[in-house]
Amino acid sequence: EIRAFRYAPATLTVRLGDTVVWTNLDLVPHTTTARGSWDSGSIAANGSCRLAPGRAGPFAYDCTFHPGMKGTLVVR
Repeated sequence: EIRAFRYAPATLTVRLGDTVVWTNLDLVPHTTTARGSWDSGSIAANGSCRLAPGRAGPFAYDCTFHPGMKGTLVVR
């Protein structure tokens, strides 16, 4: 979830092959952007995006529009 200008949970651990879905519950657009790995583009209010990570590792990501929003996706 994206809510109150935060990713919840801030750190998420998934298995390789899983699909991660972020749903934006805020009234403004956000992104999930891990430089060099993925960029969701703008996720509108009440919108969502999906990601199926192609490799293992820890990935720090943030919102391009709101750089103080930070999250970590751990793919095992």
